[in-house]
Amino acid sequence: MDIKSRIEQAKQRIERAKRAQAVAETQLQAAEQQKQEVTAKMAELNVTPETVNDEIAKLEAKITADLNKVEALIPAV
Repeated sequence: MDIKSRIEQAKQRIERAKRAQAVAETQLQAAEQQKQEVTAKMAELNVTPETVNDEIAKLEAKITADLNKVEALIPAV
């Protein structure tokens, strides 16, 4: 392969890399925006990233308890 071809291929690879970088930066911005929205919604619910797993466990326990109460009220046939 001659030098001119190698230079042309290098230019093409640089352009592909620039496009890939632009896509990655756009995806990063979207992810950061989504993270901010989720964090704000969590703050509205008085939940932090540190406490979210405990809150989920509490909600699951409450759902199970409430479902048990409902099932107990349904007569067996």
